[in-house]
This record gives sequence, structure tokens and C-alpha cells, in this order.
Amino acid sequence: MTSSVAQQIGQQLRDARVERGLSLHDVADRLKLSLRQLEWMETGDFARLPGATFVRGFVRNYARFLELDSAPLMALLEQEYPSSPADRAPAPQAAEVHAARGGKPWWLLVLVLLVAAVLAWQMQGSSSEPEAPQGELAPMLHQASSDALASAPQSEPASAPVVAAVAPLASAVASASPASAAVAVPKPAKQASAPLAPASQKTVRLQASGDSWVSVVDASGKKLVYGLISAGQSQEVRGVPPFKLKIGNAPQVALSYDGAAIDLKDKTRGATAKLELN
Repeated sequence: MTSSVAQQIGQQLRDARVERGLSLHDVADRLKLSLRQLEWMETGDFARLPGATFVRGFVRNYARFLELDSAPLMALLEQEYPSSPADRAPAPQAAEVHAARGGKPWWLLVLVLLVAAVLAWQMQGSSSEPEAPQGELAPMLHQASSDALASAPQSEPASAPVVAAVAPLASAVASASPASAAVAVPKPAKQASAPLAPASQKTVRLQASGDSWVSVVDASGKKLVYGLISAGQSQEVRGVPPFKLKIGNAPQVALSYDGAAIDLKDKTRGATAKLELN
């Protein structure tokens, strides 16, 4: 790859990482990449990476992690690492895949859906409407399967036994009593537990004397803060603990929890602090 293009991409990635106060160790932990691979990307030494496909994937994932628009970077990569025809080709249409695999014709799916619909109707009718005579359901399903078989393409005789096998199944479903059919009804999912009372919420406050990238996630996994806090700005949020915090450029940030100051020195590695507040 032309060194100027590679270095331009690497410089954009490095600037975005530094702006967010992240170290190479932080990125390596999240993206599961080695420090050398990250260094090669940031210096534009893409020739050391394991090939064009990996280069494209690494750059795209790194840009998304840093919340950059990956489109301009991928456009630059396209100049030297163009995507292969297989990457650009649209996915095969469902009908083409179906035909290539010698799949069953559409009417077989219709039969299965018909059986399911009759079963659902019968179960619902047992509680809301007068039940249809069971003797009428079996002929209805038999007639449907016969009509489907008659309309099937003559070039697929091997599929006829499938229809013949579905018809007895339809009769069995139609003759089943509502009580026995109800056994197959899945149990309703348990209702989600009620949200915690507001009284259990606590306050996290951050005051930045220098630009710092901050992430604050509450007990439910919701990101209360996720982004850059500029020098001189403060951020205060409330949520349900425990909180998971990640603070870039930590020496330039003052943290308090429900009004009590939190010392970040023993929780800082390099320039990044990681901690949990209960």
C-alpha cells in the first residue's frame, strides 16, 4: 500500500484514540488484538498484517470502536485493497437458493401452515366460540392436501409422498381434543421484574480539568455517560448501582459519588482508571 495513504488512515485512528484518553492496552483488551497489530495499524505498516481481508476488518472494527465514521477510511483502503467480487456480490435471492438446493415446493409450506392454523383456531374456539364438529375438520384438511397435490408440478413426483404423509397428520390434528391440544401451548413468559424504586438511585459526578473520554454504565447495562468531557465541563448522572466506570486521562478528572470524593490514584493504570461503585 502507498505509505502516505496507509499513514493517513493510521494517523486518524491514533488521533481518535488519544482524544478519548485510551491506551493501546485498553483497545487491545476490547478488540482482542495484539499490541503489535494495533501499532502496525496506527503507523500505517499494513504489510505486516495477515492480508487484505484482515486489514479491512481490523480498520473497520477499530473505527467503529472509536465511534468514527468508517466510510471514509474504507474508501481510502479501497484504493489499495479493493474488495473482491465475492465481497461485492449481492446475496442470492431466497428463491434461487431454494431451487439450487432442490427444496420442496411452496405448497408443502402452505400445508404445514394450514395444519398449524387449524390447530390454533381449534384451541381458541374451545374458550371463545362454539367448537366446530371434529368430523368436518379432517375432510377439510384432506381436501386441502389433495388440492395441493393436484396443483403440484408434474416434474416433481418425488414430493408426492410428502403430501401423502402430511394428510394423515392433518387428520390427527383435527381430531385431537382441545384439552390435549392445549398441552402443547407454551407457557407465557414471566413478566419482567418491576424497576427498582427511585430511592435506590445514586449520583455520580465528574469534573474535568482536561479533555477526558468517560464511560459510566449502571446496573441495567445502560450507558449513562459515553463520550468526551471537555476541559472545564462537568457531568452529573443518576442511576441504580453498581456503576462501572472507565475514565481516560484520569489525573485530570475529579470524581464524586453521592457527594463523597473518590480517589482515582490507586485505580489508574497509565492514564486510564477503571472502577466499580456500589
